[in-house]
Amino acid sequence: MASSVLVLDIGNTSTTAGVVQGDEVSDVRRYPRGQGAEYNVQLAIEAYRTTGVSGVALASVVPSLSDLWVGGISTGLGVEGWELRTTDPQPLAMDVPKPETVGPDRLANAIAAVNRVGAPVMVADFGTALTFDVAVPERGYIGGVIAPGIDLMYSYFNEKTALLPELSFTAGVKALGDTTEGAMHAGAFHGYRGMIRELSTRIREELDLEIPLLATGGYAPDVLKDFEEPVEVIPHLTLEGIAQAWAERPN
Repeated sequence: MASSVLVLDIGNTSTTAGVVQGDEVSDVRRYPRGQGAEYNVQLAIEAYRTTGVSGVALASVVPSLSDLWVGGISTGLGVEGWELRTTDPQPLAMDVPKPETVGPDRLANAIAAVNRVGAPVMVADFGTALTFDVAVPERGYIGGVIAPGIDLMYSYFNEKTALLPELSFTAGVKALGDTTEGAMHAGAFHGYRGMIRELSTRIREELDLEIPLLATGGYAPDVLKDFEEPVEVIPHLTLEGIAQAWAERPN
């Protein structure tokens, strides 16, 4: 039986943790950044103390928190700690001019996607930002897109205008709003889906390839429900990719 690893995805608003064993992801927990990193690390140590993981693997887009998380949990659980860095050797080649500027979570998504369906493939990740990442045969990871996340679209209305109210994400709204709130929901929800269609279409046209679309992130199931093009939603794709990079790390 394959050994299990505790995987951490440190994002801008929260840290997601889960136990990965082979192709299975279990015991997924989220730790909001507002609770404080030291407090969250202690919560995670207690939560995963009895899981028997053989190591801790981390990807982070908040460098100031990386050492605290990987060091704290590896010490607390008495196991090896490791961080995915895009400048280190990876199971997926990177054909971009500045690998150090690529978020490790984006590389993890591409690694997991290629492992699942092969290349070419693209992944849309619905986090604080909406990211698209693309891998193709021979070249591996070749880049992608960074766009505002859907929460940012909603918050922008209220922050940058005097009269528009503060709203939160609502799925499945009408395309034509008959109130101010309805019009805002229509613009955010359907406009967002339109952005996803346009980006995926343009990527395929530029590469002249038929590329399947995978999606991950908390809002993906609701935003992509009844989407016009085929898309497979995989909730914990990022954790899968970090775990795969850990498993294939150089000794």
